[in-house]
Amino acid sequence: MTAIDVKLLPGYFKKYHWGKHHGVYGYPADTFPSFGWIKTLEERGAWLTSVTQVKTAPTNLIREILDWGGGAGPRMKFEAGLGNVCLLAQVQLVVGNIDNPTVAIKNALQIPGCGLTYASKFLRFLRPEIHASLDSRIRRALLNESLLSKITDGHDPSMIDGYVEFLELLTTLLRELEETSVQRPDCDLPRGKSPTGWRVADIEMALFAWADQLSKKTRSFSPKANNTFELAG
Repeated sequence: MTAIDVKLLPGYFKKYHWGKHHGVYGYPADTFPSFGWIKTLEERGAWLTSVTQVKTAPTNLIREILDWGGGAGPRMKFEAGLGNVCLLAQVQLVVGNIDNPTVAIKNALQIPGCGLTYASKFLRFLRPEIHASLDSRIRRALLNESLLSKITDGHDPSMIDGYVEFLELLTTLLRELEETSVQRPDCDLPRGKSPTGWRVADIEMALFAWADQLSKKTRSFSPKANNTFELAG
């Protein structure tokens, strides 16, 4: 069993909120139960992994994922680096190995502008059943709770190993959700194939909300007030 109480994950899933620059692109913030922009990105990612062979580089899809994440820096690096790689060949390697997390993340990291955060976001939108986004907020929270090893940005072996470790944690949580019959709340995102309906990306979304709450508690922590907080929230 992990240190995370899986019975609290549905509540955190409902609290998920992401809308850094959504209004600029004509979308409301991604919130329960619609998750509008996430839904459209998942649909296009699913199409990309369903084709027999990717024959055209999904340049605009990657741009949109970078915009969804609010990464102005990564977007600039992506545009600047397009002339230095064969994007189509790189995406073909990612899609062709999407069911192998180690190989998929290794190749996604070679896409211009994609450090671990955005490389994992790309995989998450391609196959949310088995992949998830690992951003700095979740990394920090899990590291502080000794649930994830320290990851060194810019060092591919560390980022690859850290991402695979993260997926192993999510897979463990998924198994615990199944064992305790904790249902994923109904929403506009597709249900997973398991009886409880959870996908790996759904669990990550719940952890994002948990990490956000934990960070707010940390910022308001005052030793004089003798405040404490626990993982379960």
